[in-house]
Amino acid sequence: MKFLVPIGIFLFLSPGAPAQQITDVTQQVVGNKIILKYTILDAKDEQAFDVAVYSSQDNFGKALHSVSGNGIGENVSAGGDRTVIWDVLRDVPNLVGDYNFEVRALVAPKTFSKDPTASRTVVISNKEEAYPEMATTITNYINEAKDLKDAFQFSAQQALESRQALRSLAEAVDQYNLAYEKLNKERFTYEKYVDSYWKKDILTLEFKNLMDYAIGDLHTVNILTLSQKIRVMNDLYQGNIKGARKINDTKKELTKDITLEVIQLDKRLQELERRSNRVLYSLGQD
Repeated sequence: MKFLVPIGIFLFLSPGAPAQQITDVTQQVVGNKIILKYTILDAKDEQAFDVAVYSSQDNFGKALHSVSGNGIGENVSAGGDRTVIWDVLRDVPNLVGDYNFEVRALVAPKTFSKDPTASRTVVISNKEEAYPEMATTITNYINEAKDLKDAFQFSAQQALESRQALRSLAEAVDQYNLAYEKLNKERFTYEKYVDSYWKKDILTLEFKNLMDYAIGDLHTVNILTLSQKIRVMNDLYQGNIKGARKINDTKKELTKDITLEVIQLDKRLQELERRSNRVLYSLGQD
């Protein structure tokens, strides 16, 4: 199925906080999914947001249901690279024509992480201290992404028939998420390190491009889309998908989609590793 989605209308609603705004809104159609990205500016450190997305398909009456990403739901943090992935055809059998969207965000109480590593306690004051931390975080992220790719490549088929295999798959996603959250949390700090301690515009630009590729291209386009398959598998086990034919068709579609997405993810991982090796080598030699 084909559908056309032009640039939409985006609104930011935050009662009592008119200075806050959503900016840098972009959208991309990837297969049967629409990926929306935006930035929340001028928020206070203690603020989080309850975000929902609405579409003109029903005159903005109901929030989109089949959505995921770090830019949707409760406790969304401010900053850049907030991402919403809408699995279109799970909500709308046929989406053809021009559609607009609204991103609605309300200030919500922020839930702080209980992870003891969530707050920075070590002060980095030079590139000799900064380099090993950055290299470790980036390398760990790539390794966890590889493990996630391998888990889907070798265990996804079994996960359709075995709850234990599905739990193992979910654990791989959880481990990846920890590495991703660490990298995403520290990326701007690391970019400042490179800019301040190496003082070379070309290195600063290359490092920023590396972060954009890891967190933007690879995570947003590939891994978030792949991780969504676990929800469909859970729907199968919970009986939310009924009828032998429907169940069989869903399993076939999952297998096909996962196979294609693993191939795409593998290519991006190879490119990410190539870029990472080049950038870290340049930083290490300078």
